[in-house]
Amino acid sequence: MDKILIIDDEEGVRESLRISLKNKYKVFLSSNGREGLSIIEKENPDIIILDIILPDIDGITLLKEIKGKFKWIPVIMLTAVSQVKTAVEAMKIGASDYISKPFDIDELILTIEKTLKTKKLISHIELLQEEIKTEYPLDFPVCVSEEMKNVIKLAERVSSLDTPVLITGPTGVGKELVARYIHEKSQRKNNPFVPIHCAAIPETLFESEIFGYEKGAFTNAFKSKKGKIEIAGSGTLFFDEIGEIPLNIQVKLLRFLEEKKYNPLGSNEFIESDARIISATSKNLKEEIKKGNFREDLYYRLSVVPIEIPPLKDRKEDIIPLVEYYIKFFKKKIPCKIEDFSEEAKKAFLNYDWPGNVRELKNVIERIFVLNSEKSIIELYDLPVELKKREKLSIPLKESVENFEKEIIEFALKETNWNQTKAAKILKTTRRILRYKIQKYGLAKNRR
Repeated sequence: MDKILIIDDEEGVRESLRISLKNKYKVFLSSNGREGLSIIEKENPDIIILDIILPDIDGITLLKEIKGKFKWIPVIMLTAVSQVKTAVEAMKIGASDYISKPFDIDELILTIEKTLKTKKLISHIELLQEEIKTEYPLDFPVCVSEEMKNVIKLAERVSSLDTPVLITGPTGVGKELVARYIHEKSQRKNNPFVPIHCAAIPETLFESEIFGYEKGAFTNAFKSKKGKIEIAGSGTLFFDEIGEIPLNIQVKLLRFLEEKKYNPLGSNEFIESDARIISATSKNLKEEIKKGNFREDLYYRLSVVPIEIPPLKDRKEDIIPLVEYYIKFFKKKIPCKIEDFSEEAKKAFLNYDWPGNVRELKNVIERIFVLNSEKSIIELYDLPVELKKREKLSIPLKESVENFEKEIIEFALKETNWNQTKAAKILKTTRRILRYKIQKYGLAKNRR
């Protein structure tokens, strides 16, 4: 139940509001400013209703104090009709709204609901922004390789410009991360970053999704809808997998890039836009041009500054820093005892080619955290099978046959959580022989 504090020196007003609001909110009452501040500190209300005239301190001064100490709490001012100018001043200081006395209780309740809804929406947006910042380390993306350092240097160089940028590289390599990095380093950082995932949009919806539409533009268009360009405003439009855009939309996108204006579906009026365009693709667009799937003029318009991100297998130096980053990342999200990965496990990460790049690495670590939350150190045998296959081949053959056999048996036992029947099946032997080998090599004492 949301908490409301009413600060008003008129007892009749306080009681009237208490009775009207008590069934839906937890109501606190105060007859003066100092008492009101004390209640705020103790109860941390979700919203405050504040009269402009109080016996010990005027409402404007109290509002300033509240906004200085408790800026996250919305304040609705109560004012007489003759004090509307003062109420407008209060809005400039930070009041969310004002209601004139004598007020209509239904109008006040609607104002309270609207204000609380706005507060919760702002909190939700701030939470999402914080999650994005955590997901994408935008101060400086995780990298130590010279290849990625050069990518970041180029991204920083173009961030102060409005030049279109085309980011290329295989799927999962971090193209959106670099696009967000450019946006965050630019003067547009306080404006929206609007991603458009072209591969996920049905062909028939591309135009309305990007440019928006007017009411009645097509069947079931019962109201107008803003397109991504309008939502971006003076921010950044990020076209992910731009090679998936249909040819007919490519023509309209080219015109927008050249003229910086567009018209929504069903409208003849042109709307100007200041949005910056950053694109990304895992396709070879020059090959797509030869096939007739992508316009050459659009390609050159988008790729004024090309940035190529190499695959993870070509920058092995970045793997362990990424592993360490995602260990910290998932420790905050998933309740677990995991502290680190063993050297053997990290070696397996280094020896794997990562066809899915950084996205695959992140997903693998998340899977490990989910399935091994009770362990403190992740060992080689805790890793997914695709990582261990490479490690199986790297067992040193110069060791004696017996040492090699011992390692294989121990590996099979750990793989099966020391289930001898399953281990024997993997080793293509009998359970009796396996028991003999366990005793011979003293493996029972190694059981964890």
